Amino acid sequence: MPINHKKKFGVYHWDTFDNETKLKYENDDYNDCMAWIAKTYEGRISGLGADRVEVVNKKGKILSILNIK
Repeated sequence: MPINHKKKFGVYHWDTFDNETKLKYENDDYNDCMAWIAKTYEGRISGLGADRVEVVNKKGKILSILNIK
């Protein structure tokens, strides 16, 4: 996955149906990224969801993976 974010952390949504990964949000604070995910995907975070939302650092390391239904 190419790194498109300019800040310390990027939030990427991987749509498994279209097999596309898109940058949705970025911030220099990890906790802010997690709060944005909680608000944006409220009610859709699930252990069984098909799509994924990932928080990625500038080196490309995935720090969090959440499944989205």
